[in-house]
Amino acid sequence: MINPKVIEAIDAVRAHFTGKPVEVVPDGAGGAHVIIKEIEVGPVYTPNSTWLGFQINSAHPHSDVYPHYVGRLTRTDGAPLGEAISECEYQAHPALQLSRRSNRRDPAIDTPANKAERILRWLLDR
Repeated sequence: MINPKVIEAIDAVRAHFTGKPVEVVPDGAGGAHVIIKEIEVGPVYTPNSTWLGFQINSAHPHSDVYPHYVGRLTRTDGAPLGEAISECEYQAHPALQLSRRSNRRDPAIDTPANKAERILRWLLDR
């Protein structure tokens, strides 16, 4: 069973990323793992599209969504990916972990959908 507040957050993620496939896997504790597919990351990275994953835990909206994950990427200019990015696996997929904690998080603003968008902007602006 997924917590009703987590279901609301998943619905908001689907609405924010309209047209993108969204995979949801219950975590067994009231939360869920969410993977948004077909995310465009542009010409800075190869491949130029990937997925974005994260867990919304059962304490939502009283907890941060952290960390986020994307499929393995490399920079087309050969530069290193930089700090706050490390290789790992997420949900049995090779991944990069994006460590961007919200230290002054406001649950009204730092929703899972907004945070996912902010993480993507951060990645694209690197």
